[in-house]
Amino acid sequence: MRAQNGFTLIELLVVIAIIAVLAAVLFPVFAGAREKARQTACLNNAKQQGLAFAMYLGDYDETYPLGFGREGGTGAWLWNRYHAFPHDWRSSVPVGSPLHQAYQVHWASAVMVYLKSDGVYACPSAVVRRIDTSDYTNPRRAPAKVSYTYNGLLHGLSAAAIASPSTVPVLWEGRGKAGTDGFALSNPSLRCDNPAQPCGYTSCIWGAPADPYPLGVMFALEDTMWIHNQGAIFLLADGSAKWRRLGAQIAPVNTNYRVDPYTQYDSQGRPGQYWYDGCNPWLFRPDYDPNDPRGECTGRSCERCD
Repeated sequence: MRAQNGFTLIELLVVIAIIAVLAAVLFPVFAGAREKARQTACLNNAKQQGLAFAMYLGDYDETYPLGFGREGGTGAWLWNRYHAFPHDWRSSVPVGSPLHQAYQVHWASAVMVYLKSDGVYACPSAVVRRIDTSDYTNPRRAPAKVSYTYNGLLHGLSAAAIASPSTVPVLWEGRGKAGTDGFALSNPSLRCDNPAQPCGYTSCIWGAPADPYPLGVMFALEDTMWIHNQGAIFLLADGSAKWRRLGAQIAPVNTNYRVDPYTQYDSQGRPGQYWYDGCNPWLFRPDYDPNDPRGECTGRSCERCD
């Protein structure tokens, strides 16, 4: 009789244990490599948008697009409203109506004519969410997925007003890991509540401006800011796109206001407060020059709850 060769139960358990250990070691490596690839794709998207902004500035006398539109009739500034993108996809908004015209002048639509595809507005790492509207059931055309927000303090501003183009963000992932389906937003935004007043950036260092409006505000996030390896992508005014580490310090320790928009983060990368100068979010101010010692931000006096 011939002996039967095979694995014993102990040998099988050892093999299974080895595979489990290898999987535990390799899976995070694979996940990190996959996220790094998504980060690279997101960075490339931001660079393409940077070229589009440069062409827009060249065609419009070096003036940045609007951070939000203005609704006809009442003349109200839509500073705290999502804007449809593409501008005509919502079937409930008549083409040519005041609201539709406000969508048309919004930064996302204004810059889109210089891009080949609206796909560059979406980051592959974002979790896309829909706004509460019935328009998704019968759209005029497909809504676009949007992951980036515009620095609304640049609303209609001359590029010459930017003191440090290499540090002031134009676009960034300002809603955290949450993207939107068919809508774009400015974050931060100028708070322009009075339709009778013009809306434009007002500089303010530790004091109230001469007029109560506009002020810069940042909207609360819907998800973590740790989008790519505990950081996010920023498109700067000089056309460069960079990944930036965020929340290097966890609450209650404050972050470095020169590189991080938010003062503190929790263990999941969700911030609760942002750096500001008494009127405007610190990093996004077009007149902010990190090499100028005047107006430096010190202590907790820069904090503000959003």
